[in-house]
Amino acid sequence: MTRSGAVSAERPGAERPAERYRSLASFYNDDERRFRSRELDVGLWWREEGDGPLHRAAWISDTGELYLVRLGPPSDGGGRVEVIARVASRERLERALEGWRERCGEPRSLQWLRRAGAHAGREDR
Repeated sequence: MTRSGAVSAERPGAERPAERYRSLASFYNDDERRFRSRELDVGLWWREEGDGPLHRAAWISDTGELYLVRLGPPSDGGGRVEVIARVASRERLERALEGWRERCGEPRSLQWLRRAGAHAGREDR
């Protein structure tokens, strides 16, 4: 664990480890800005495979975090959170994720979201 509830995890091809949290509660408790910030919903049906687990994505304006939370019961991995990118502005995020509504729910849509988010995050560095 890296912070209160955070778990560091390497992603193939990633420039730095992904931030992961065991639960949505531990994610929010780790940074008080998350509680008071506005969020932009970025879809509820992201998935790796056609029959794989679903993920909800959202962007937190005060922290710039684009995150995923896995849906389902905790016994099946539900509730786990992964910060996939930090994007400074909503405008940059919307440009990077243009067309997300058409992708969301499709097989391998989660891979698309991770790549698009990572690209937007790299532009901000």
